[in-house]
Amino acid sequence: MQTLLIVDDEPNIVEGLASQFEQRYGDSVIIMKSFTGEHALNILQGNKVDVILSDVRMPDIDGLELIQETERLWPRTHFIFLSGFDDFEYIHRASKFSIYRGYLLKTEGDEVVMEKVDKEIRMCAEELRAETEQGRMRAFAQRAALESMLRGGGSWRDFPMQDNVLSLELDTGRPVFMVLGKFLLHQAAEGMQVLQQLAGLLEGQAPGLTFELLLPEEGTLVWLLQEKNAAGRRGTGSYIHALFEAIQQQIDDACGLAVSMVIGCAAGFDEIVEKYGRLNDIYYMIYRDAGKLIIVDETDYSDVLLNQGGGLQERFQFSTFIHQLGQQLHTGTPESVRELFALYFGASGGLLQSARLHSEQQLTLFTLLLSFLRENRMGASYEQALAHMLDEFLHGANRTEPEAFMEKTAVFCGELCRQRAENEAHNTEAVINRINLYIEAHIEDYNLSLTELARMTGFNPSYLSRLYRTHAGRKLSEYIDEVKLRHAQGLILSGELVKNVAERTGFASPSAFILFFKRNTGRTPRQFFEEHIPETSDGESK
Repeated sequence: MQTLLIVDDEPNIVEGLASQFEQRYGDSVIIMKSFTGEHALNILQGNKVDVILSDVRMPDIDGLELIQETERLWPRTHFIFLSGFDDFEYIHRASKFSIYRGYLLKTEGDEVVMEKVDKEIRMCAEELRAETEQGRMRAFAQRAALESMLRGGGSWRDFPMQDNVLSLELDTGRPVFMVLGKFLLHQAAEGMQVLQQLAGLLEGQAPGLTFELLLPEEGTLVWLLQEKNAAGRRGTGSYIHALFEAIQQQIDDACGLAVSMVIGCAAGFDEIVEKYGRLNDIYYMIYRDAGKLIIVDETDYSDVLLNQGGGLQERFQFSTFIHQLGQQLHTGTPESVRELFALYFGASGGLLQSARLHSEQQLTLFTLLLSFLRENRMGASYEQALAHMLDEFLHGANRTEPEAFMEKTAVFCGELCRQRAENEAHNTEAVINRINLYIEAHIEDYNLSLTELARMTGFNPSYLSRLYRTHAGRKLSEYIDEVKLRHAQGLILSGELVKNVAERTGFASPSAFILFFKRNTGRTPRQFFEEHIPETSDGESK
Protein backbone atom coordinates (compact mmCIF):
# COMPACT_ATOMS: atom_id res chain seq x y z
CA MET A 1 0.00 0.00 0.00
CA GLN A 2 1.29 3.43 -0.93
CA THR A 3 0.74 6.96 0.37
CA LEU A 4 -0.20 10.19 -1.44
CA LEU A 5 0.12 13.60 0.27
CA ILE A 6 -1.81 16.58 -1.18
CA VAL A 7 -0.57 20.03 -0.09
CA ASP A 8 -2.27 23.33 -0.92
CA ASP A 9 -3.32 26.42 1.05
CA GLU A 10 -6.68 26.37 -0.78
CA PRO A 11 -8.83 23.84 1.15
CA ASN A 12 -11.35 23.34 -1.65
CA ILE A 13 -8.58 22.13 -3.97
CA VAL A 14 -7.18 19.70 -1.37
CA GLU A 15 -10.60 18.32 -0.41
CA GLY A 16 -11.73 18.03 -4.03
CA LEU A 17 -8.63 16.16 -5.17
CA ALA A 18 -8.59 13.96 -2.06
CA SER A 19 -12.20 12.94 -2.67
CA GLN A 20 -11.46 11.99 -6.28
CA PHE A 21 -8.32 10.03 -5.38
CA GLU A 22 -10.16 8.16 -2.60
CA GLN A 23 -12.81 7.09 -5.13
CA ARG A 24 -10.12 6.17 -7.64
CA TYR A 25 -7.82 4.12 -5.37
CA GLY A 26 -10.10 2.87 -2.60
CA ASP A 27 -7.99 1.19 0.10
CA SER A 28 -4.96 0.64 -2.15
CA VAL A 29 -3.52 4.14 -1.48
CA ILE A 30 -3.58 6.15 1.77
CA ILE A 31 -4.56 9.77 1.05
CA MET A 32 -3.13 12.42 3.40
CA LYS A 33 -4.08 16.12 3.32
CA SER A 34 -2.32 19.29 4.38
CA PHE A 35 -3.30 22.95 4.05
CA THR A 36 0.10 24.44 4.91
CA GLY A 37 3.72 23.71 4.06
CA GLU A 38 4.64 23.65 7.75
CA HIS A 39 2.03 21.00 8.49
CA ALA A 40 3.14 18.98 5.46
CA LEU A 41 6.70 19.01 6.80
CA ASN A 42 5.47 17.78 10.17
CA ILE A 43 3.73 14.89 8.40
CA LEU A 44 6.91 14.00 6.51
CA GLN A 45 9.00 13.97 9.68
CA GLY A 46 6.92 11.09 10.99
CA ASN A 47 5.61 9.35 7.86
CA LYS A 48 7.08 7.96 4.65
CA VAL A 49 5.13 9.34 1.68
CA ASP A 50 5.48 7.84 -1.81
CA VAL A 51 4.01 10.68 -3.91
CA ILE A 52 3.53 14.37 -3.02
CA LEU A 53 1.28 16.67 -5.00
CA SER A 54 2.06 20.19 -3.79
CA ASP A 55 1.20 23.79 -4.47
CA VAL A 56 4.12 26.12 -5.22
CA ARG A 57 3.31 29.38 -3.46
CA MET A 58 2.21 28.94 0.15
CA PRO A 59 2.36 31.54 2.93
CA ASP A 60 4.64 29.71 5.41
CA ILE A 61 6.90 27.18 3.60
CA ASP A 62 6.84 27.32 -0.18
CA GLY A 63 7.14 24.39 -2.55
CA LEU A 64 10.91 24.72 -3.05
CA GLU A 65 11.58 24.55 0.68
CA LEU A 66 9.24 21.58 0.99
CA ILE A 67 10.85 19.60 -1.84
CA GLN A 68 14.29 20.30 -0.37
CA GLU A 69 13.29 18.93 3.04
CA THR A 70 11.46 16.00 1.45
CA GLU A 71 14.55 14.99 -0.53
CA ARG A 72 16.62 15.06 2.65
CA LEU A 73 14.14 12.88 4.56
CA TRP A 74 12.79 10.57 1.87
CA PRO A 75 15.03 10.48 -1.24
CA ARG A 76 12.74 7.94 -2.99
CA THR A 77 9.62 10.13 -2.84
CA HIS A 78 8.10 11.35 -6.15
CA PHE A 79 7.34 15.09 -5.91
CA ILE A 80 4.88 16.78 -8.31
CA PHE A 81 4.11 20.50 -8.32
CA LEU A 82 0.56 21.73 -8.99
CA SER A 83 0.41 25.49 -9.48
CA GLY A 84 -1.76 28.24 -10.86
CA PHE A 85 1.33 30.01 -12.27
CA ASP A 86 3.42 29.04 -15.29
CA ASP A 87 6.75 30.18 -13.83
CA PHE A 88 9.74 28.99 -15.88
CA GLU A 89 12.31 30.15 -13.31
CA TYR A 90 10.55 28.20 -10.58
CA ILE A 91 10.36 25.09 -12.80
CA HIS A 92 14.08 25.41 -13.55
CA ARG A 93 14.99 25.57 -9.86
CA ALA A 94 12.66 22.71 -8.94
CA SER A 95 14.06 20.45 -11.68
CA LYS A 96 17.45 20.39 -9.93
CA PHE A 97 16.04 18.16 -7.16
CA SER A 98 16.37 14.43 -7.79
CA ILE A 99 12.85 13.69 -6.51
CA TYR A 100 11.19 16.26 -8.83
CA ARG A 101 8.71 14.49 -11.16
CA GLY A 102 6.86 17.27 -12.94
CA TYR A 103 5.06 20.63 -12.91
CA LEU A 104 1.33 20.75 -13.61
CA LEU A 105 -0.93 23.76 -13.98
CA LYS A 106 -4.26 23.83 -12.15
CA THR A 107 -5.89 24.99 -15.38
CA GLU A 108 -5.01 21.70 -17.08
CA GLY A 109 -7.89 19.93 -15.37
CA ASP A 110 -8.30 17.14 -12.83
CA GLU A 111 -7.94 14.30 -15.34
CA VAL A 112 -4.42 15.40 -16.26
CA VAL A 113 -3.53 15.50 -12.56
CA MET A 114 -5.07 12.04 -12.01
CA GLU A 115 -3.14 10.49 -14.88
CA LYS A 116 0.15 11.99 -13.69
CA VAL A 117 -0.34 10.74 -10.14
CA ASP A 118 -1.35 7.31 -11.48
CA LYS A 119 1.90 7.16 -13.40
CA GLU A 120 4.03 8.10 -10.38
CA ILE A 121 2.20 5.63 -8.12
CA ARG A 122 2.95 2.85 -10.65
CA MET A 123 6.59 3.93 -10.90
CA CYS A 124 6.95 3.84 -7.10
CA ALA A 125 5.65 0.28 -7.07
CA GLU A 126 8.07 -0.73 -9.83
CA GLU A 127 11.01 0.89 -8.03
CA LEU A 128 10.08 -0.95 -4.83
CA ARG A 129 10.08 -4.27 -6.66
CA ALA A 130 13.46 -3.47 -8.20
CA GLU A 131 14.97 -2.49 -4.83
CA THR A 132 13.62 -5.66 -3.26
CA GLU A 133 15.09 -7.86 -6.02
CA GLN A 134 18.45 -6.10 -5.89
CA GLY A 135 18.79 -6.44 -2.11
CA ARG A 136 22.05 -8.22 -1.34
CA MET A 137 23.40 -10.24 1.56
CA ARG A 138 25.80 -8.67 4.03
CA ALA A 139 29.00 -10.64 4.54
CA PHE A 140 28.07 -13.92 6.27
CA ALA A 141 31.01 -13.95 8.66
CA GLN A 142 30.33 -10.38 9.78
CA ARG A 143 26.69 -11.06 10.50
CA ALA A 144 27.43 -14.40 12.16
CA ALA A 145 29.85 -12.75 14.58
CA LEU A 146 27.36 -10.07 15.56
CA GLU A 147 24.58 -12.65 15.89
CA SER A 148 26.79 -14.76 18.13
CA MET A 149 27.51 -11.71 20.25
CA LEU A 150 23.77 -11.09 20.77
CA ARG A 151 23.34 -14.70 21.83
CA GLY A 152 26.16 -14.31 24.35
CA GLY A 153 28.99 -15.78 22.31
CA GLY A 154 31.43 -12.93 22.78
CA SER A 155 31.97 -9.24 23.42
CA TRP A 156 31.74 -6.40 20.94
CA ARG A 157 35.26 -5.42 21.96
CA ASP A 158 36.55 -8.70 20.47
CA PHE A 159 34.58 -8.29 17.26
CA PRO A 160 36.96 -6.11 15.17
CA MET A 161 39.91 -8.32 16.15
CA GLN A 162 38.57 -11.47 14.48
CA ASP A 163 40.62 -12.27 11.38
CA ASN A 164 37.75 -13.91 9.49
CA VAL A 165 35.40 -10.93 9.85
CA LEU A 166 35.12 -8.03 7.44
CA SER A 167 35.61 -4.50 8.76
CA LEU A 168 32.52 -3.20 10.55
CA GLU A 169 30.80 -0.25 8.88
CA LEU A 170 29.20 0.88 12.13
CA ASP A 171 31.29 3.15 14.34
CA THR A 172 31.56 1.32 17.67
CA GLY A 173 32.44 4.59 19.38
CA ARG A 174 29.05 6.12 18.63
CA PRO A 175 25.50 5.18 19.78
CA VAL A 176 23.42 2.89 17.59
CA PHE A 177 19.70 2.35 17.23
CA MET A 178 18.38 -1.22 17.47
CA VAL A 179 15.15 -2.44 15.86
CA LEU A 180 13.81 -5.89 16.73
CA GLY A 181 11.63 -7.77 14.26
CA LYS A 182 9.68 -10.98 14.90
CA PHE A 183 7.88 -13.26 12.45
CA LEU A 184 6.15 -16.63 12.73
CA LEU A 185 8.47 -19.58 13.26
CA HIS A 186 6.87 -21.57 10.44
CA GLN A 187 8.13 -18.83 8.12
CA ALA A 188 11.68 -19.01 9.47
CA ALA A 189 12.90 -20.72 6.31
CA GLU A 190 12.27 -17.42 4.53
CA GLY A 191 14.65 -15.59 6.89
CA MET A 192 17.60 -15.39 4.47
CA GLN A 193 15.36 -14.15 1.68
CA VAL A 194 13.92 -11.53 4.00
CA LEU A 195 17.45 -10.39 4.93
CA GLN A 196 18.19 -9.77 1.26
CA GLN A 197 14.97 -7.87 0.71
CA LEU A 198 15.31 -5.67 3.77
CA ALA A 199 18.96 -4.86 3.06
CA GLY A 200 17.95 -3.64 -0.39
CA LEU A 201 15.03 -1.61 0.94
CA LEU A 202 17.11 0.13 3.60
CA GLU A 203 19.94 0.93 1.22
CA GLY A 204 17.49 2.39 -1.28
CA GLN A 205 15.23 4.32 1.07
CA ALA A 206 17.59 5.51 3.81
CA PRO A 207 20.95 6.39 2.23
CA GLY A 208 21.75 8.57 5.24
CA LEU A 209 21.90 5.52 7.53
CA THR A 210 24.57 2.86 8.01
CA PHE A 211 23.19 -0.46 9.21
CA GLU A 212 23.78 -4.12 9.97
CA LEU A 213 20.91 -6.59 9.51
CA LEU A 214 21.03 -9.78 11.58
CA LEU A 215 19.14 -13.04 12.18
CA PRO A 216 20.29 -13.95 15.71
CA GLU A 217 17.66 -16.63 16.36
CA GLU A 218 14.88 -18.37 14.52
CA GLY A 219 12.02 -16.01 13.73
CA THR A 220 13.95 -12.91 14.87
CA LEU A 221 15.49 -10.03 12.91
CA VAL A 222 17.69 -7.29 14.37
CA TRP A 223 18.79 -4.04 12.74
CA LEU A 224 21.64 -1.93 14.12
CA LEU A 225 21.53 1.58 12.63
CA GLN A 226 23.58 4.78 12.75
CA GLU A 227 23.44 8.15 11.07
CA LYS A 228 26.31 8.44 8.56
CA ASN A 229 26.70 12.03 9.68
CA ALA A 230 28.22 11.87 13.17
CA ALA A 231 26.35 15.05 14.14
CA GLY A 232 23.05 13.25 13.59
CA ARG A 233 19.75 15.07 13.32
CA ARG A 234 16.81 15.97 15.49
CA GLY A 235 14.03 13.44 15.62
CA THR A 236 16.08 10.48 14.38
CA GLY A 237 14.03 8.11 16.55
CA SER A 238 10.74 9.25 14.95
CA TYR A 239 12.33 9.04 11.51
CA ILE A 240 13.44 5.43 12.13
CA HIS A 241 9.94 4.54 13.35
CA ALA A 242 8.40 5.94 10.16
CA LEU A 243 11.04 4.26 8.01
CA PHE A 244 10.44 0.81 9.48
CA GLU A 245 6.69 1.31 9.47
CA ALA A 246 6.93 1.74 5.70
CA ILE A 247 9.35 -1.19 5.25
CA GLN A 248 7.13 -3.40 7.42
CA GLN A 249 4.21 -2.75 5.07
CA GLN A 250 6.33 -3.22 1.95
CA ILE A 251 7.55 -6.63 3.09
CA ASP A 252 3.99 -7.66 3.89
CA ASP A 253 2.82 -6.50 0.45
CA ALA A 254 5.77 -8.03 -1.42
CA CYS A 255 5.88 -11.52 0.11
CA GLY A 256 3.08 -11.74 2.67
CA LEU A 257 5.47 -11.86 5.63
CA ALA A 258 4.14 -10.09 8.74
CA VAL A 259 7.11 -8.78 10.74
CA SER A 260 6.19 -7.27 14.13
CA MET A 261 8.69 -4.67 15.36
CA VAL A 262 9.97 -2.93 18.48
CA ILE A 263 11.91 0.30 17.84
CA GLY A 264 14.74 0.81 20.35
CA CYS A 265 16.33 4.03 21.57
CA ALA A 266 19.94 4.95 20.84
CA ALA A 267 22.52 3.15 23.02
CA GLY A 268 26.24 2.54 23.15
CA PHE A 269 27.75 -0.50 21.42
CA ASP A 270 28.65 -1.98 24.79
CA GLU A 271 24.92 -2.05 25.64
CA ILE A 272 23.56 -3.91 22.60
CA VAL A 273 23.38 -7.34 24.29
CA GLU A 274 21.28 -5.86 27.10
CA LYS A 275 19.29 -3.85 24.56
CA TYR A 276 18.48 -7.02 22.64
CA GLY A 277 17.13 -8.68 25.79
CA ARG A 278 15.11 -5.57 26.65
CA LEU A 279 13.43 -5.31 23.25
CA ASN A 280 12.60 -9.02 23.40
CA ASP A 281 10.98 -8.50 26.81
CA ILE A 282 8.93 -5.57 25.52
CA TYR A 283 7.84 -7.58 22.49
CA TYR A 284 6.46 -10.36 24.67
CA MET A 285 4.61 -7.83 26.78
CA ILE A 286 2.74 -6.25 23.84
CA TYR A 287 2.52 -9.30 21.58
CA ARG A 288 -1.18 -9.64 20.70
CA ASP A 289 -1.77 -11.92 17.77
CA ALA A 290 0.32 -14.01 15.39
CA GLY A 291 0.68 -12.52 11.95
CA LYS A 292 -0.44 -8.97 12.78
CA LEU A 293 1.68 -5.95 11.91
CA ILE A 294 2.61 -4.58 15.33
CA ILE A 295 5.12 -1.75 15.70
CA VAL A 296 5.89 -0.01 19.03
CA ASP A 297 8.65 2.14 20.53
CA GLU A 298 10.89 1.13 23.43
CA THR A 299 10.16 4.46 25.14
CA ASP A 300 6.48 3.52 25.47
CA TYR A 301 7.38 0.39 27.46
CA SER A 302 10.54 1.48 29.27
CA ASP A 303 9.38 0.22 32.68
CA VAL A 304 8.35 -3.26 31.53
CA LEU A 305 10.43 -6.23 32.64
CA LEU A 306 13.83 -4.64 32.10
CA ASN A 307 17.23 -6.15 32.87
CA GLN A 308 16.13 -9.62 33.88
CA GLY A 309 18.69 -11.93 35.46
CA GLY A 310 19.90 -15.35 34.34
CA GLY A 311 22.58 -16.66 32.03
CA LEU A 312 22.49 -15.65 28.39
CA GLN A 313 22.06 -19.19 27.08
CA GLU A 314 19.21 -19.79 29.51
CA ARG A 315 17.73 -16.41 28.56
CA PHE A 316 17.79 -17.37 24.89
CA GLN A 317 16.11 -20.72 25.58
CA PHE A 318 13.43 -19.15 27.76
CA SER A 319 12.95 -16.36 25.19
CA THR A 320 12.25 -18.99 22.53
CA PHE A 321 9.77 -20.74 24.82
CA ILE A 322 7.91 -17.47 25.55
CA HIS A 323 7.81 -16.66 21.84
CA GLN A 324 6.35 -20.06 20.99
CA LEU A 325 3.90 -19.94 23.89
CA GLY A 326 2.68 -16.54 22.71
CA GLN A 327 1.99 -18.03 19.28
CA GLN A 328 0.26 -21.07 20.78
CA LEU A 329 -2.01 -18.92 22.92
CA HIS A 330 -3.20 -17.10 19.81
CA THR A 331 -3.29 -19.93 17.26
CA GLY A 332 -2.73 -23.25 19.03
CA THR A 333 -4.84 -25.93 20.72
CA PRO A 334 -4.79 -27.33 24.27
CA GLU A 335 -2.90 -30.34 22.90
CA SER A 336 -0.20 -28.28 21.18
CA VAL A 337 0.28 -26.22 24.37
CA ARG A 338 0.85 -29.37 26.44
CA GLU A 339 3.42 -30.54 23.89
CA LEU A 340 5.24 -27.21 24.15
CA PHE A 341 5.42 -27.37 27.95
CA ALA A 342 6.62 -30.97 27.78
CA LEU A 343 9.36 -29.95 25.34
CA TYR A 344 10.78 -27.23 27.61
CA PHE A 345 9.78 -28.39 31.10
CA GLY A 346 9.74 -32.17 30.73
CA ALA A 347 12.42 -34.52 31.98
CA SER A 348 14.81 -33.51 29.18
CA GLY A 349 13.61 -29.95 28.74
CA GLY A 350 16.21 -28.19 30.86
CA LEU A 351 14.13 -25.19 31.92
CA LEU A 352 12.41 -26.71 34.95
CA GLN A 353 15.46 -26.29 37.16
CA SER A 354 15.93 -22.75 35.87
CA ALA A 355 12.31 -21.93 36.61
CA ARG A 356 12.92 -22.90 40.23
CA LEU A 357 15.99 -20.72 40.52
CA HIS A 358 15.02 -17.59 38.58
CA SER A 359 11.75 -16.03 39.63
CA GLU A 360 12.10 -13.28 36.97
CA GLN A 361 11.32 -15.86 34.28
CA GLN A 362 8.21 -17.01 36.12
CA LEU A 363 7.09 -13.40 36.44
CA THR A 364 7.65 -12.93 32.71
CA LEU A 365 5.40 -15.93 32.09
CA PHE A 366 2.70 -14.55 34.41
CA THR A 367 2.93 -11.16 32.73
CA LEU A 368 2.50 -12.75 29.30
CA LEU A 369 -0.59 -14.60 30.50
CA LEU A 370 -2.07 -11.54 32.18
CA SER A 371 -1.45 -9.46 29.07
CA PHE A 372 -3.15 -12.13 26.97
CA LEU A 373 -6.15 -12.26 29.33
CA ARG A 374 -6.70 -8.52 29.29
CA GLU A 375 -6.03 -8.04 25.61
CA ASN A 376 -8.53 -10.78 24.74
CA ARG A 377 -11.07 -9.89 27.46
CA MET A 378 -11.17 -13.41 28.86
CA GLY A 379 -13.12 -12.35 31.93
CA ALA A 380 -12.62 -11.98 35.67
CA SER A 381 -12.71 -15.72 36.41
CA TYR A 382 -9.52 -16.32 34.42
CA GLU A 383 -7.76 -13.38 36.05
CA GLN A 384 -8.75 -14.73 39.46
CA ALA A 385 -7.37 -18.16 38.56
CA LEU A 386 -4.12 -16.57 37.40
CA ALA A 387 -3.95 -14.49 40.59
CA HIS A 388 -4.33 -17.70 42.62
CA MET A 389 -1.47 -19.31 40.67
CA LEU A 390 0.66 -16.22 41.28
CA ASP A 391 -0.10 -16.40 44.99
CA GLU A 392 1.06 -20.03 44.99
CA PHE A 393 4.21 -19.00 43.19
CA LEU A 394 4.98 -16.21 45.65
CA HIS A 395 4.55 -18.58 48.57
CA GLY A 396 7.01 -21.09 47.19
CA ALA A 397 4.81 -23.76 45.57
CA ASN A 398 6.93 -23.67 42.44
CA ARG A 399 10.04 -24.43 44.49
CA THR A 400 8.62 -27.31 46.51
CA GLU A 401 6.63 -28.95 43.68
CA PRO A 402 7.90 -27.50 40.39
CA GLU A 403 6.58 -30.33 38.20
CA ALA A 404 3.03 -29.98 39.57
CA PHE A 405 3.21 -26.20 39.34
CA MET A 406 4.25 -26.21 35.67
CA GLU A 407 1.65 -28.90 34.91
CA LYS A 408 -1.03 -26.61 36.35
CA THR A 409 0.32 -23.74 34.24
CA ALA A 410 0.18 -25.90 31.11
CA VAL A 411 -3.45 -26.87 31.81
CA PHE A 412 -4.34 -23.21 32.38
CA CYS A 413 -2.73 -22.18 29.06
CA GLY A 414 -4.59 -24.97 27.27
CA GLU A 415 -7.86 -23.67 28.69
CA LEU A 416 -6.98 -20.19 27.44
CA CYS A 417 -6.53 -21.61 23.93
CA ARG A 418 -9.95 -23.25 24.09
CA GLN A 419 -11.62 -20.06 25.32
CA ARG A 420 -9.75 -17.92 22.79
CA ALA A 421 -11.16 -20.03 19.96
CA GLU A 422 -14.67 -19.17 21.20
CA ASN A 423 -13.92 -15.47 21.65
CA GLU A 424 -11.89 -14.89 18.49
CA ALA A 425 -14.70 -13.24 16.60
CA HIS A 426 -15.05 -10.62 19.35
CA ASN A 427 -11.36 -9.63 19.51
CA THR A 428 -11.48 -7.41 16.45
CA GLU A 429 -14.67 -5.81 17.70
CA ALA A 430 -12.80 -4.79 20.87
CA VAL A 431 -10.09 -3.09 18.77
CA ILE A 432 -12.71 -1.26 16.70
CA ASN A 433 -14.49 -0.09 19.86
CA ARG A 434 -11.21 1.13 21.34
CA ILE A 435 -10.45 3.13 18.21
CA ASN A 436 -13.94 4.64 18.15
CA LEU A 437 -13.71 5.68 21.79
CA TYR A 438 -10.30 7.23 21.19
CA ILE A 439 -11.64 9.23 18.23
CA GLU A 440 -14.56 10.55 20.26
CA ALA A 441 -12.28 11.53 23.16
CA HIS A 442 -9.66 13.26 20.94
CA ILE A 443 -11.80 14.79 18.21
CA GLU A 444 -10.37 18.26 18.89
CA ASP A 445 -6.78 17.09 18.26
CA TYR A 446 -5.37 18.55 15.05
CA ASN A 447 -3.18 15.47 14.49
CA LEU A 448 -6.01 12.93 14.74
CA SER A 449 -5.42 10.70 11.72
CA LEU A 450 -4.93 7.11 10.57
CA THR A 451 -1.23 7.39 11.45
CA GLU A 452 -1.95 8.62 14.98
CA LEU A 453 -4.54 5.88 15.55
CA ALA A 454 -2.15 3.24 14.24
CA ARG A 455 0.52 4.30 16.72
CA MET A 456 -2.01 4.40 19.53
CA THR A 457 -3.08 0.80 18.85
CA GLY A 458 0.39 -0.47 17.84
CA PHE A 459 -0.71 -1.58 14.37
CA ASN A 460 0.75 -0.70 11.00
CA PRO A 461 -1.40 2.09 9.40
CA SER A 462 -2.21 0.18 6.21
CA TYR A 463 -3.07 -2.95 8.16
CA LEU A 464 -5.28 -1.00 10.57
CA SER A 465 -7.05 0.71 7.67
CA ARG A 466 -7.96 -2.63 6.08
CA LEU A 467 -8.92 -4.16 9.45
CA TYR A 468 -11.24 -1.29 10.31
CA ARG A 469 -12.96 -1.16 6.94
CA THR A 470 -13.44 -4.95 6.82
CA HIS A 471 -15.01 -5.19 10.27
CA ALA A 472 -16.67 -1.77 10.66
CA GLY A 473 -18.01 -1.58 7.11
CA ARG A 474 -16.57 1.90 6.47
CA LYS A 475 -13.29 3.76 6.35
CA LEU A 476 -11.65 5.18 9.44
CA SER A 477 -11.64 8.60 7.80
CA GLU A 478 -15.42 8.38 7.36
CA TYR A 479 -15.97 7.75 11.07
CA ILE A 480 -13.57 10.56 12.00
CA ASP A 481 -15.53 12.91 9.72
CA GLU A 482 -18.81 11.73 11.25
CA VAL A 483 -17.62 12.46 14.80
CA LYS A 484 -16.11 15.80 13.72
CA LEU A 485 -19.40 16.80 12.12
CA ARG A 486 -21.41 15.80 15.18
CA HIS A 487 -19.04 17.71 17.45
CA ALA A 488 -19.08 20.76 15.17
CA GLN A 489 -22.88 20.82 15.09
CA GLY A 490 -23.00 20.85 18.88
CA LEU A 491 -20.51 23.72 19.05
CA ILE A 492 -22.41 25.73 16.43
CA LEU A 493 -25.72 25.31 18.26
CA SER A 494 -24.04 26.45 21.48
CA GLY A 495 -23.20 29.75 19.76
CA GLU A 496 -19.50 29.15 19.13
CA LEU A 497 -17.94 31.28 16.37
CA VAL A 498 -17.10 29.45 13.13
CA LYS A 499 -13.42 30.34 13.57
CA ASN A 500 -13.37 28.63 16.98
CA VAL A 501 -15.34 25.62 15.74
CA ALA A 502 -12.79 25.15 12.93
CA GLU A 503 -9.93 25.17 15.43
CA ARG A 504 -11.69 22.80 17.83
CA THR A 505 -12.43 20.27 15.10
CA GLY A 506 -8.89 20.12 13.74
CA PHE A 507 -9.15 22.27 10.60
CA ALA A 508 -6.32 24.48 9.42
CA SER A 509 -8.66 27.35 8.50
CA PRO A 510 -12.33 28.39 8.74
CA SER A 511 -12.70 28.05 4.95
CA ALA A 512 -11.59 24.42 5.11
CA PHE A 513 -14.12 23.75 7.87
CA ILE A 514 -16.96 25.50 6.01
CA LEU A 515 -16.22 23.43 2.89
CA PHE A 516 -16.25 20.24 4.97
CA PHE A 517 -19.50 21.19 6.74
CA LYS A 518 -21.33 22.11 3.56
CA ARG A 519 -20.18 18.97 1.75
CA ASN A 520 -21.57 16.81 4.56
CA THR A 521 -24.79 18.68 5.40
CA GLY A 522 -25.64 20.65 2.27
CA ARG A 523 -25.71 23.83 4.35
CA THR A 524 -23.24 26.38 5.66
CA PRO A 525 -22.68 26.57 9.44
CA ARG A 526 -24.72 29.80 9.51
CA GLN A 527 -27.64 28.20 7.65
CA PHE A 528 -27.51 25.22 10.00
CA PHE A 529 -27.59 27.50 13.04
CA GLU A 530 -30.54 29.52 11.72
CA GLU A 531 -32.55 26.37 10.95
CA HIS A 532 -32.12 24.99 14.45
CA ILE A 533 -32.31 28.23 16.48
CA PRO A 534 -35.60 29.87 15.39
CA GLU A 535 -35.89 33.62 15.82
CA THR A 536 -38.19 35.30 18.34
CA SER A 537 -40.79 37.82 17.32
CA ASP A 538 -38.27 40.70 17.75
CA GLY A 539 -35.86 39.05 15.35
CA GLU A 540 -33.49 37.82 18.03
CA SER A 541 -32.46 34.19 18.38
CA LYS A 542 -33.82 32.25 21.32
